[in-house]
Order: sequence, then structure tokens, then C-alpha cells
Amino acid sequence: TYTGYMNGESFQQDGLTSYNGWEYTAYWDSSGHVNVSRRQLPSGAWQDAVLTDYTTTSTDSHNVICLGIAHSDGTIHLAFDMHDSTLRYRKSITGLATAPGSHTWTASDFGATQSQLTGTTLTELTYPAFINAPGGRLQLAFRVGASGSGNEVLYEYNSPSWTYVGEFIDGVTRSQNAYLFGIEYDRSGRLDVTWCWRETPDASTNHDLMYAYSDDLGRTWYNNAGTKIGTTGSTFITSASPGVTVWAIGQDRGLMNQESQVVDGNGVVHVLASQLPASAASQSNFTTARNTAVLVHYYRDTSGAWHQIYSPFLERSARSDIGVDSSNNIYAVGGDSTTHKLHIATASAASGWTDWTLKSTSSAIYFSDALIDHPQLSAGNRLAIFMPEFGGATIDIQDWAVS
Repeated sequence: TYTGYMNGESFQQDGLTSYNGWEYTAYWDSSGHVNVSRRQLPSGAWQDAVLTDYTTTSTDSHNVICLGIAHSDGTIHLAFDMHDSTLRYRKSITGLATAPGSHTWTASDFGATQSQLTGTTLTELTYPAFINAPGGRLQLAFRVGASGSGNEVLYEYNSPSWTYVGEFIDGVTRSQNAYLFGIEYDRSGRLDVTWCWRETPDASTNHDLMYAYSDDLGRTWYNNAGTKIGTTGSTFITSASPGVTVWAIGQDRGLMNQESQVVDGNGVVHVLASQLPASAASQSNFTTARNTAVLVHYYRDTSGAWHQIYSPFLERSARSDIGVDSSNNIYAVGGDSTTHKLHIATASAASGWTDWTLKSTSSAIYFSDALIDHPQLSAGNRLAIFMPEFGGATIDIQDWAVS
């Protein structure tokens, strides 16, 4: 149940997003081609561009398409088809997102596929993540290495070119790798990153919730208490860095890697990290453990204290996306690989996010991980969800009013 679906995976940052009154998504079609689609909000027709000059190398579900928009020059960036492999990257013409009505939407709007960002071919890459940074900058994080032995690195786009910022999390030295729950800036310009460690390629060795932040665009890193623990490119965050473990979660707890993270308008960091219920015995078989895993909400309040809330919702083998609206209420949207149903649950800021309520359960038509359009939700008016139907031939975008 963890392979074969290249559309709708929790680590697509971003698979559905919006900017300047338009919504964008990217997906693989059955011919193995990258499709990039847009529509004018709130209800414009979807326009699709099929990039037929490149065909996917495999149907590995790691090889998702991630989409980023550079606010500085309106370029749209795609990173795709990577699992411990060579970079696949392409960029649109300037102004495509800042003046969308002035441009047709065709494959010719996108440049050729590249394997370099700064003049050197990049290899052993997985999990690209585009990050919108202050000042209209766009950043891109990758894992370099393999499951159980990988490092996290950061690049930065200043129109018209990329620069290498450097490595910031080192897992290779200790034969580990960090699986990010998320990496994003809050409204104050702080870059928050959360992750778990994995010791081997076996997901049952996932453990612990980690946190670090940077106030200078990812150059200098601090632990939860505000102590400096790393400098990108020279002194790396490792599992030995003091104060980065903010919640102890043992191995064999069915902890799902790369579930989701969001930062609300007050700078509170929210993480979904589903795992076995507290009362359940440890289970070394990851698939068995996931069959009884529940959705767990962690958050870091404005004082820096972390909290854990077990929800009543069974998570099973899928992963949920977490989003926040303009009133700091949170939304968890996730599929169920066993029942093929999509669930939407909410918790209110007024309750301290303790009043988890199931708002919707779909019919049995879905499979894979749901993706939220975070810019639309944080604006407060709309919950948009990207969700593939079971069988892979159809992708739905659900639109829900937020009250």
C-alpha cells in the first residue's frame, strides 16, 4: 500500500497551491508525462499543459512532482521524478504567475528538464520541497543520500539563478536520515522545521519528534530553547545536537514519517505525527502497527512548550495533511488505504485544539495522501483538497467553505 501512486503523497510540497488569484497543481498522467494545471479562482475552468518532452523513469511513488512559485519574478518551478537519483527540474518563463492573464498556458511556457541548479549535476536526491521565503525568495530543500543515511541541503533562488546555501542536517555521519514533517516560514520570517529520525530503511525505526528554527533564511539554526546548534554549510544539526528532541517517541511505535506540519498566524507550530495509541504494545512490523495507528497532534505554543493531543481518529496506512485557517483553527485531511474513504476533521483554536470533530467522510473512492491548498485556507475562506480516486485515473479537487 506504500508504492505505485505518484500523485497525492504527503511530501509533495506543494502539490496544490495558489497565488495571485490562481490555483496551480501538477500530476503525472498515465503516459508518464508531467501535467501542470491552473485555474482562476474561485471557479474558473482548469487549463492543462502536458510536458511531453520528458517521460518518467519509473512508477515509484517517491517520484512525485513538487511545485514552487517565485513571487519575485513570477516563475513556476517543478522538481520531479527523483528517488536517490539525478535531479529533474524545470522552470517557466518569467511573469507566468505574476501576470497569469497575460499568458497562454502551454508546454512552451516551461523550459527544458535540467539536472543542475548551480552548474554541477546533482545526484542521490529525494524529497524536494519548495519554500516561499521573505523578500519574494524561493528556496528548495532536498535529501541527499538514502533512507537511513541521508543529509538535508538547501538552495535559494534569486532571479534568474540558484545558489547553494548548504547542508543543514547531517544524518550520514551517524547512519540516519531526517524525514521532514515540514519546513516553512511563519509570518515573522522564522523558518521552522520538524522531523523524525530513521535508523535504517525499515520504517519501524522511525523515532522522536525533532524541531529547529532559523531567523536568517536558513543560515543559522537554533534548538527549541533558542540555543545555537548549527550553521548551514559548516556546522550541521545531528541527532547529538542538544535540545532538538522535543518529544520522545520510541522505535516500533508505528510512527509515520513525513506526515505534515503547518505554522499558524501566531507562530504556533502544528505537527501531525500519527502512531500507535499510548496504551498499545510496541510492534516491530510497521504495516501491522499502522493498522491501529491514530492521528496525533503536536504543537509548540508561543512560550516554546510542546503539547501532545491524541485524536480519536484511526489513521491506518495513509497520511493526513494539516492546515490552518485565518482564525488559527486546524484541519486534518486524510485518506484511508483500507476503506478508500477521505476524512476531514477539525479542531478549534478556542478549545486549545482539543475539540477534534469529524466533519466529513467520503464514499469509498479514494486512495493516497490528501494535499491541502495552504495559501487558500490560511486566507480564511476555502479548504481545497487534492485527492486521487482509487485506481489512479481521476484526481478530484474538493472545495469546502470554511465558516
